[in-house]
Amino acid sequence: MLNITNYNEHPTRKAYTIFHFFNPERATYFENLLKEQQIWHESDVEETPSKTTYFYGVKNSDFKKVQQLNYLVNAKFRKPTIPFKPLRIAVYLVAIAVLTLAIIGFFKT
Repeated sequence: MLNITNYNEHPTRKAYTIFHFFNPERATYFENLLKEQQIWHESDVEETPSKTTYFYGVKNSDFKKVQQLNYLVNAKFRKPTIPFKPLRIAVYLVAIAVLTLAIIGFFKT
């Protein structure tokens, strides 16, 4: 099954949710946010030759708060979809032109 989130239900303790990160900067920032908000958590690091995974277990009663913190982590480390600014502006202009032509076509018919 495809899972695009970075959290899952704990496999053995159903009262907990596990958040995972592959980037150490993201993991550190997430842990600092948890500490700032004084949210109880467990942490673990799993190292394999190909990757390192940082796990954080939180109680389901704190899930909504922790999910907001997870959004803050994603927002802080988010990269633009089109990083080259002139290309991004060109895509926006083309999209606006197509939308304008579609609206004009709609009213002309």
